[in-house]
Amino acid sequence: MKYKAWILLILANLFWSGNMIFGKFSSNEFPAVWTAFLRWVVALMLLIPIAQIVEKPSWLQIWKKNRGIIISLAVLAIVVYSYLMYASLQFTSAANGALINTLTPALIMLFSLIFLREKVSTFQFIGLITSFIGVLIVLTKGNLLQLFFTHYNKGDALMFLAVLCWTAYSLVVKKAKGIPPITLVAMIAIVGTILLIPFLFMQPLQYKEVTSFGIMGIIYLGVFPAVGSFIFWNQGIKMLGAGKAGITMNLLPVFTAIIAVILGQGLVISQIVGGLLTIAGMILTSIKLKQVSPEQKQISPEKSMAPQLNV
Repeated sequence: MKYKAWILLILANLFWSGNMIFGKFSSNEFPAVWTAFLRWVVALMLLIPIAQIVEKPSWLQIWKKNRGIIISLAVLAIVVYSYLMYASLQFTSAANGALINTLTPALIMLFSLIFLREKVSTFQFIGLITSFIGVLIVLTKGNLLQLFFTHYNKGDALMFLAVLCWTAYSLVVKKAKGIPPITLVAMIAIVGTILLIPFLFMQPLQYKEVTSFGIMGIIYLGVFPAVGSFIFWNQGIKMLGAGKAGITMNLLPVFTAIIAVILGQGLVISQIVGGLLTIAGMILTSIKLKQVSPEQKQISPEKSMAPQLNV
């Protein structure tokens, strides 16, 4: 079960790895709100029939019982997060966006500890730090001091707000219990897309600037990051918890480097070392030690912070 969760989360981040690249291209042709809207329109063309065929949900009944949580998730993930991310890419580079997104696992783990009382073992903390260092090596090409000389701008601030929004989504989505995963994403997307419609008139679409490459980018954003990643991410969080799931987001720049190689760019030693550290950090995060001390056995499971073996 745990291995399945890790595979789902890795696939989610693999699909997301192209989000920055295609999102950057699309933001050059589409206003941010249009990119977010069209992305989810494409996604809904797949989500609704897939959910109906695979899960056969009672849409109205699910809505009546869970409309509060669905609206909250739609606002966080579809309206605010999507808009902020694509708006930020109009002002900053995809590399800067990836760098700022490396804050996500730490924020998810920190907020999970504070608000959800999720346990954080020594291995998980070491894994988080190891993975974070690996990401920085990849992004700075082995020169960690470059981190302090990077120029940050308005787009970086917007991306940081997007990261905070995604952190909140990752905590709240765990509360959506009893809703089939595909149906949940579909309902979030339906509500979010409807909420985006009034904002379309604030940023008119310039049809003459749209190219076939931009349209292909929207299709990619709608199919892989929107459909695949959201379904896999939601399921992974329910199986592992937000804190442990968040560490896999450090794979984003690693997968981005792999895509760069596929596109013909060279792979440097810093990317290899950083990628291995990131994967090692994920493995450490998935490890817990068994309770062995007699004193610990007398403590209730809810209050015990002792690590357990659960790989």
